[in-house]
Parts: sequence; C-alpha cells; structure tokens
Amino acid sequence: MDTWKQMMDWKRMAEEYFGDQFFTPNQNQRSNAKQNNESPLCNIYDTPQEICCVLALPGLNRTEDVEVMVDPFKLTVQGKLSLTLDSYHLSSEEFQLGTFNREIHLPEKVLQEPVQAFYRKGLLFIRLLKDTRPGANQRKVNLNWVQE
Repeated sequence: MDTWKQMMDWKRMAEEYFGDQFFTPNQNQRSNAKQNNESPLCNIYDTPQEICCVLALPGLNRTEDVEVMVDPFKLTVQGKLSLTLDSYHLSSEEFQLGTFNREIHLPEKVLQEPVQAFYRKGLLFIRLLKDTRPGANQRKVNLNWVQE
C-alpha cells in the first residue's frame, strides 16, 4: 500500500474522531468559537497586577441586560443582546443575538473584589486584580497517618 495514502487515511480518521481542527487548532479561532457557541468573543489581557477581559457585545441596550460573576479562576458573563431594524429582515448573521452565557477560565487566580466593569463602543471591559498574596494559590493538605 502507498505510504502517502496510508498517512492521508490516518489523518482522515483522526479528524473524524477528534474533529476538523485537530491538525490546525489555532486557525479560524473566530469561526471555531462560533461553532462551539463561545459567544460573545473575548480577549484577555494582563499585567503583573491585573487581568482585563474584553467581550464583544454589540446590541447591549442597558446595563441591566448583562450580569457579571467572578470566581477566583473563572469569569461568567450572561445576558441578552438585541438589535432590530424596522422594515428589515435578517438574511445573514455572524454575531450572535439573543441570550448568552459565557464562562471564561482565567489564566491566574483573581480577587473577587474590587472588580471594575464598563461598557464602551460595543465592548464590555472587566478589570480584575490578580491574587498575588504569598501562598494564595496554595492550600495546605492535612496528612493522616494510617497504621498497618
């Protein structure tokens, strides 16, 4: 059997099992996020002291339409986006409208307060302070002695 054909057969089987993005996981991140229903899209920026998450939220009408919750290693943003244009009907949709619930796993542990959040030009900015206290990422485990 031809070696090239064997390799291509293996690649096809791997893609069927692991998904189309198995060999190119960083290509088409935008469409991959949409396929995985990871909407709204989010960029994460950091400094030594803080993390800033920026979410694309076009169509946010009021601050009451979005809720932000912070855990030490996770940020949850949920809400509703809406956009209506009178006398037009939607013929193509690339950004998601309606209700959303997005969990963002943070690269480092953060403090749950203070947190700053503001909305500007269709983007939601969430600033979180990193938990840089000594031992903040450690937890002492009690050791039990077992007699044989």
